Order: sequence, then structure tokens, then C-alpha cells
Amino acid sequence: MLRMNRLKQTDFYARGSSLQVFGSDPELTSDFKVPDGENATALDGNFFTFPGFRNFTANPSDAPLVTTMRADLSNFAALDGLGISSTLVVAPPGTVNPPHVHPRASELVFVLEGTVDIGFVDTTNTLRTQTLKEGDLFIVPRGLVHFQFNNYQTTAKFINSFSSASPGVARLPTTLFGTGIADAVLVKSFGVNADVIDKLQEAEGAGTQPGY
Repeated sequence: MLRMNRLKQTDFYARGSSLQVFGSDPELTSDFKVPDGENATALDGNFFTFPGFRNFTANPSDAPLVTTMRADLSNFAALDGLGISSTLVVAPPGTVNPPHVHPRASELVFVLEGTVDIGFVDTTNTLRTQTLKEGDLFIVPRGLVHFQFNNYQTTAKFINSFSSASPGVARLPTTLFGTGIADAVLVKSFGVNADVIDKLQEAEGAGTQPGY
């Protein structure tokens, strides 16, 4: 009886672990999710098409940051419930997609053209970097700080694909210096004087687009 109880406990915990892993990715009970008020039979190929990446180019006013176009749940309703989304990134020479995290998704980077440096920092504070060239893939595990930097002479284009229709993004410069965290907290956390913090807050307040 004791052995049977232990086996049941083991099975219970194993099932619980499995549920925990997949709990954030609910399964659809239909082929796709029909928007409220719509009839599934009336949805043609246009509903499943996102044209926003066509002829997409860099916006010079975004420099020194990259220019991005998202295709996620906010602007592509067909993604609802499918657990996927994408962002097209155009990175002219010298531009950066600054350190940021996606709390709800892992990221798969595919380089369409050019060369780009990429890296992420894991929970052991180990930096893992790579120089990606056209045709390369690179994976960024969910929730880890990462960045992309074009330190080369030609424009790079790449697709960031995500394991969520709404991956979310927290851009570290904005999170730390653009949200009103008290100066005293930042001074003590970074071990610098208040003048340094003020300059960083001023720079962040100048206005930049977040990247993705």
C-alpha cells in the first residue's frame, strides 16, 4: 500500500509538472479563433494575411535605434490563440535593438540580409553572443535580457518570431530610467552619483521607440 501511494504521488507530481509547463499556452478547441461578431465562413484569405512587412524600410528618425514592425495580437487578429507572432527589424549601420526582455515568449531570430551581432544574458549572468549572417537562426529563451546591434557597414534585416501572440516587451533603458523609479534607489543600485542618474533619465526622456 505504501509503495502504491508513493507511485501515485510520483505520477501526480509528474502530471503537475507537465501541466505547469504547458499551462501558459492554452489549446484552441477549433482550427482558429473567430473574432466576436464575425462568421467563420465569411473569413477569407485576407483575414489570415498581414501586409505590414511589404516594402518596409528604416525610419531615419529612429536612429540610433532599429526600426521595427510588429505582427502580433494588437494588429493581426488571426494570431489569437495560435501562440505565435513576428516582428520585422530593419537595422541600418550603427543601430541597436537595446537590451530588453519578452516575459511571455522565446524568440527565434532569422537573418534575411546583412550581418548583426546578437546576445543574451542567462540567469547565471553568462553573456552568450554571436555574429549572425544572412540565413542564420538564433534562439533567445523566454524572459532573458537580450540585444541586437548592427556594427557593420550595410543594413541588416531580420525576423524575430515569438512563441506567443502577445510576447510583451520590457526595454531596460525605459524600465530603469523612464518610469519614475526613485533616484535614491537607482543611485544605490548602480553605485553612481545622482548626476549620472539624472543624465540617463534625461536621455531616456528625449523619446525613443522601444524595439521588439
